[in-house]
This record gives sequence, structure tokens and C-alpha cells, in this order.
Amino acid sequence: MSTFVAFGGTRVEYATLSGQGARSYNEDACGYWTSPQASCFVVCDGAGGHGGGEVASETAVRTLLSAFSAAPSLDPEHIASLISQTDTAIRYGQKLTASLNKMSATVTALFIDGRAQRAQWSHLGDTRLYLIRRRDVRCMTKDHSVVQSFVDAGVIEPSEVRHHARRNLLFAALGMGDGTEPAALPGAFEVCEGDAFLICTDGFWEAVEDEDMVETLHRAESAEQWLVMMEQIVLERASETQDNYSALAVWIGQPGEVTQPWPELDEATRGAAPALESATEARP
Repeated sequence: MSTFVAFGGTRVEYATLSGQGARSYNEDACGYWTSPQASCFVVCDGAGGHGGGEVASETAVRTLLSAFSAAPSLDPEHIASLISQTDTAIRYGQKLTASLNKMSATVTALFIDGRAQRAQWSHLGDTRLYLIRRRDVRCMTKDHSVVQSFVDAGVIEPSEVRHHARRNLLFAALGMGDGTEPAALPGAFEVCEGDAFLICTDGFWEAVEDEDMVETLHRAESAEQWLVMMEQIVLERASETQDNYSALAVWIGQPGEVTQPWPELDEATRGAAPALESATEARP
């Protein structure tokens, strides 16, 4: 776990966690870079076989952090160019050897300005970014997956995604060459004291429900403890084929002190809780 104090005195705390699950290798990768100008937090989930997934995810994290550190700006066009550079790096790696020619990786990155007052994100694939504000949970990203397209078409309900047999089939990721643009916001959004961000791969969010994120956040005394609590949920619900699971938590201030536990209300009443601001709508 690490912390820094942004301009204006806002405390930012962050931690990472990664496990290989039931797999014999771990193709996930997490990374971060912080400075007085801005910060970047990124999680990737690789694929490709024969070590290709591991190379792809590590290449993506290393390239994105290096490019952002050279020019730490939250400008949407700049961030789009960083994702493009990262995709180019993976495509270059595909040409180096036959064992890497099919490697690819999801990517979700969170960018925060030097005062920890504004944030931006970008993603491609099904690694997700969640924002927990008090007790409200918002998945800010939208999966580039076949199952999500079923949801969009009204074929299945959003609640069915976590356990759908085809949930791991993606139509976009770094290195796939499908022409899909990474999703992002048209502009940065406001960060509030007590916000908690969670970036996680599908092996993590498939097991951890929204209510679990809130309940553990209410009890956690640090970002690291929050991740450990949620990891226990992943392990308790793991199947014999548990995927790699990785998560990166970013706390603005002390979310555990302001997060409210879920009231003992029915689902209909809970759904009426105040929503997060609408700035989380992604552009195509």
C-alpha cells in the first residue's frame, strides 16, 4: 500500500492485489505512476497462450505508464493517443516471434490530476472501473464483450452477465486489430472526498457483487485491507477453473469513514438511492 498527498492536502491511498486463481500462470498485470502533476493507475488482463498473455499485459502497463509519465495530461485526445501507443507496442511484439503473434490484453486506466479533484479514464475489453461514492456503486466502464452486446440488445438482463457461459468472449482488446476505439469520457469529471475507485479484471468482478464492494469498504481501514477483504470473497466463491484475478484500489481521502452501510431495505427502496452524477457516460 502507498499514499501521497496531492496539492491542496487531499490524501490519496492506493494498493494492488493479484492472484493466479486455479491457473498455472498469471496473465494479469497492474501498475501505477504518481507525480505532483497527475497520477495514472492501470490494470490489464492478457491473452494469447504460450506466455503471450503475460507479455501483452506487462507490455501494456509498462508502455502506458511510460507514455503518461512523459506527458501527464488528462486531455481526452492525449489519453486516446496513449492507448494507441500501447496498442502499437503490443502489435510490434506480435511480430517478434510466432509464440506472441496472437497476444492481446484488456486495459483500464484511471487518470487523476495533481490536486486529486478531477479524473478521467479509458478502457478496452472487460477489465472494469468502479466508483463507490458513499454507498452508491457505479460501474463506469462498459464491457467490450459478446455478453454485453446481448444486454444491449435486451436478450439478457445485466444481472446475468457474471455467470453467463460466454462472458469471456471479447470483441475488442489491445492487439486484436478490430478497429474498436477505446471508451473514455469527453472530459474529466469531479472527484469527491471519500471516493473509492476499484479497477479489476473479470476474474475479480465476476465474484464480487456491488453490495460486497460497499459492505467491505464500510469496514475497511485502508485500501489494502479493502482489497484483502474482497479477495477473500473471490476465494470463497472460486470454482475449480477460477481465472486470474487482479484489482487496484484508489482512495481519495478516507472512504471507509464516509461510506454508509446498506440499510435494511428491500431492493426497490435500495434502487431509489441517489445516483452518481451522470458524467460517467462513456463515448463510443
